[in-house]
Amino acid sequence: MDQHLETEKPESTPEGLTLRALRPADAEQFHAMQQLPAVVNGNPHAPFRTLASTREYLEKLEPTEIAIAAIIGDTLVGEAELTPLKGRRSHAGSIGIGVHDAWHRRGIGNALMTELLDLADNWLGLRRVELHVFADNHAALALYRKFGFEIEARQRGAVLRRGVLIDCYFMARLRDAAPLMSMHRATQSATPIAAE
Repeated sequence: MDQHLETEKPESTPEGLTLRALRPADAEQFHAMQQLPAVVNGNPHAPFRTLASTREYLEKLEPTEIAIAAIIGDTLVGEAELTPLKGRRSHAGSIGIGVHDAWHRRGIGNALMTELLDLADNWLGLRRVELHVFADNHAALALYRKFGFEIEARQRGAVLRRGVLIDCYFMARLRDAAPLMSMHRATQSATPIAAE
């Protein structure tokens, strides 16, 4: 996503919501959001990460990684990431979403997911989008199911949170795409292009 591209979201989302690239200048707000109780509960990272590590993360994003900030006014109310995978998994991408505790159930996650899937489908041509979610994060599970994600696996005791092992679901959404055809073969047969 171009760092200067900003999109106004439809009326079904909170008034004034803008989605744009997450920037190093957002480090303080992003760091503060990552320390909120609900964000910590839904995140596999340990709490109390340093502001310096947050800045370093934002400054060292890979060129292929897309990090989106959800902004209302001057306030970071959510963030999302899409990481295209490599090699034989280049048809897939991994996503994550975080919403500020004060903005849960107000359309932020929905707007971020809509944007992530638009990028995955219409800009990157991904056929598979996958994610991890804690089994007790019912709001996130409902959001992901709404967008066509299905549980593929349960990872028992995957993450330690406050002394308790928490199960995680591995979820994915698959999108069919027609095989690419060469123009000269398309008139002769419907054979997909093979490595020549």
